[in-house]
Amino acid sequence: MKQESDMTWAQVLLAANAPMLTRAALVEGRLDAGILPTGQAAGVIDDLPTVAELIERIMHEAEETLAHLGSMPT
Repeated sequence: MKQESDMTWAQVLLAANAPMLTRAALVEGRLDAGILPTGQAAGVIDDLPTVAELIERIMHEAEETLAHLGSMPT
């Protein structure tokens, strides 16, 4: 891996350990001992709401869902 790229030794070691570090975080829930992959989703983020805006959106969606569920026949 080191011979085929211009990565530093630290980058090579991190790349080699990435599967184990990802497993620690995602499977075992040990965020302090692992890494969380984020590259795939970063390209689709087109909106950065404030916390207040996000909570407002969540509440609005929940109210709409409850209203829809309440109008469904049983």
